Amino acid sequence: MLFNSFQFAVFFAVVLLLHRSLPASRRNGLLLGASLFFYAMWVPAYLVLLLGEIGINYALLRTIARGRHKRLALTASVVVTLGLLGGFKYAALAVGTLAPILQTGFGLDVPIPEIFLPLGISFYSFQMLGLAIDTYRGDLEPPESLSRYALFVSFFPQLIAGPILRGREFLPQLARGARPTPERTQRGLWLIAFGLMKKVVLADFLLAPFVNDMFRVPGLGSAAFHWVGAFCFAFQIYYDFSGYTDMARGIALLLGFELPANFLEPYLSRDPSEFWRRWHITLSTWLRDYLYIPLGGNRVGPSRTLVNLLITMLLGGLWHGAAWNFVIWGALHGALLIVHRLLGGRRDPDRSLTMGDVPRIAATFGVVSIAWVFFRAPTFADASAYLSGMLGAGDGTGWPLFQTGLVGICVGLHVLERVGRLRAPELRTALNRQWFGPLVQGAAYGVVVGLVIAVAGAGGEFIYFQF
Repeated sequence: MLFNSFQFAVFFAVVLLLHRSLPASRRNGLLLGASLFFYAMWVPAYLVLLLGEIGINYALLRTIARGRHKRLALTASVVVTLGLLGGFKYAALAVGTLAPILQTGFGLDVPIPEIFLPLGISFYSFQMLGLAIDTYRGDLEPPESLSRYALFVSFFPQLIAGPILRGREFLPQLARGARPTPERTQRGLWLIAFGLMKKVVLADFLLAPFVNDMFRVPGLGSAAFHWVGAFCFAFQIYYDFSGYTDMARGIALLLGFELPANFLEPYLSRDPSEFWRRWHITLSTWLRDYLYIPLGGNRVGPSRTLVNLLITMLLGGLWHGAAWNFVIWGALHGALLIVHRLLGGRRDPDRSLTMGDVPRIAATFGVVSIAWVFFRAPTFADASAYLSGMLGAGDGTGWPLFQTGLVGICVGLHVLERVGRLRAPELRTALNRQWFGPLVQGAAYGVVVGLVIAVAGAGGEFIYFQF
């Protein structure tokens, strides 16, 4: 069930009604049942896999918490979790990479396996690993009940595509129980409305058709078409993924829970380092805390620090997909971070933006958009052809005026999103104090619903569901 589908609207309406009707002590049980039902609606057989992984990791987690053989238990948890993730996600890549060698050297014809990837496995695997590592380090106590651990892993608003939850963020909320309030309900409705607008109207209806056309035959068209196509994909993937996150956070708020932000207007970043503090924040911080810092971070000398950055981004790229294009995409971002560090880049992500920052923002957006080509193109050859088209090697002339204007609108909306986020509390307070506040908010919801219905046929799966 997609968040932008009628089926999910019915499902969530029933869950919300029951959730608000039940006593607090029974709400977590309802949410666990709803989460497992939600996951089973995709591929029922994979619910068995999810439950089995939850059961095994919970038993190992309790062993870690008891302190006896905790290193062995942590190792077993890592092996089981990463083993399943690797088997489902990377077996085809490994076989496809080795097949030519085996064919040439040994005459073996090895078929490439076709494996249907369990939805959300990359996200919930990292969630389980993070909790196991935190428990091993003594940073927190694991949940005492299997049902609470299962809900921590499978909470349906964020199960498929994050944000990646940490135990210290979500387990205390589960222990206290859901706390829906009028303020959370209001914020949740706004986030759901904005998320639907981003996904259905901007990403799917306005941006996706042109992006699909440009990447269907890379190299066909003028350099202007290729550049604008890359910019359009940059905003398409942002609105698609951040739209999912907004809806996930909004749904959780209606249920009485707070989920962490995953995006903070990343295309207003002034350098690559700031970009990764604003893009897919929960993944960035996960890689920092459980990979980059354990590798030594920046405490092991300048050269080793650069190596650690590159390793982290390479594995971050591979996390996104089982293809060498994603590895190249990660390597490019690693190289950008290394160059930024070598140039002595400033670390001032919280400083207010000024007009003097525009050149840095434009340059960062440009290089990030170039890297996105490897993320979007299905093969290295397609990515190379697209990049050649950006350099003017493609056929055709002209300029995509409508799409250029659309990119300009997206830039403006991005700036408004920053302003709205920073001013949201006082704007909500001002509206709530005025008699016409409910009318304004109701009209805004109506506009969003009307636009979504008007382009309902354009909605598709979220891009990050494939990861």
